[in-house]
Amino acid sequence: MTLKAVVMAGGKGTRLRPITYSIPKPLVPIAGKPCINYILGSYYEAGIRDTIITAGYKFESLINGVLSYKNSDQNILFSVEKEPAGTAGSIKMISKFIDDTFVVGSGDTLLDFNVREIIDQHRKSKAKITIALTEVDDPSQFGIVDLKDGIIQRFLEKPSKEEAFSNLINAGLYVMEPEILDMIPDSEPYDFAKQLFPKLISEGVKIHGFKATGTWLDTGRPNDMIKANQLMTEKYGTPHTSEMMSGKIIMASPNASAKGARIIGPTYIGKSVRFSDSSKIDSSAIYDNVEIGEGVVIMDSILMDDVKIGKNSRIVKSVIMKGTSIGQNCEIHESVIAPKLSLQSNSRVYNVSLSSEIIEEER
Repeated sequence: MTLKAVVMAGGKGTRLRPITYSIPKPLVPIAGKPCINYILGSYYEAGIRDTIITAGYKFESLINGVLSYKNSDQNILFSVEKEPAGTAGSIKMISKFIDDTFVVGSGDTLLDFNVREIIDQHRKSKAKITIALTEVDDPSQFGIVDLKDGIIQRFLEKPSKEEAFSNLINAGLYVMEPEILDMIPDSEPYDFAKQLFPKLISEGVKIHGFKATGTWLDTGRPNDMIKANQLMTEKYGTPHTSEMMSGKIIMASPNASAKGARIIGPTYIGKSVRFSDSSKIDSSAIYDNVEIGEGVVIMDSILMDDVKIGKNSRIVKSVIMKGTSIGQNCEIHESVIAPKLSLQSNSRVYNVSLSSEIIEEER
């Protein structure tokens, strides 16, 4: 039988709004690739060529985005949910396509794991289900596990500081045997972590846990999205040590020139980016066809395609979405500026999400 994999990609990404008003969360860009491309790449490196993607919110955009980036010999089938089915329910809907060991992962979390070693461990242990685990500093927003001798004893969702008995969390990637699908009810929303896993443990089914090797990050908020771009650029970027370029940098066009700009890594630079003299880019992601004016400073930020930044403006810890134009002498801090917005010169924006078409100039 051929090993198959599933990517769950049907969520709305509500914590990333207004970014996800225009693009589905699995397509948010991370170091030049959509977020979902990292898990697809992890599957591909593990030798998996057949993948099913469960889609829902903005599924047409998702399908087009995935097909634009996938490997040519990667076979992808899409399953579109009319109504949210839950993580386990969405897999139940495609059970007729699964006839052997399979892998399930999330497409809206940055996941760049060694999936092959997880599969090998699953088969070695003869487990019915193996959950990939990862360590985090603050487990309060995740589902933690109590692991003993490779077997998960219990789960606890979003523990308080006092309740946390572990910093090992469920990373949202599972290797399963097909009989697990028989334990998921038909035609109703059903969740792996909240319903199926506790049910299996209560019935004496051993759920194995395995600490995965690789990179994992929840990209649920704009700051996480910025961090993800920095993390993956640091991981895959080329080191530079010149006066004008230092740290890890990814240039989408290998022969591109950043003449006039000071670039400090980890920074991603897309195609056809136009820099002006005395501009400074620090730990940021600058995507395709961006125009950066003279004296502009970009720090810990993301500029998506076709953004224009006027001279002497300063962007810090912010996300500027596609097609937006920022005037001269603007200050933007810890904010999200929605697509195709025109921000007039001398504006000051702090700690907000802007989505109107026109922002009046400050007087």
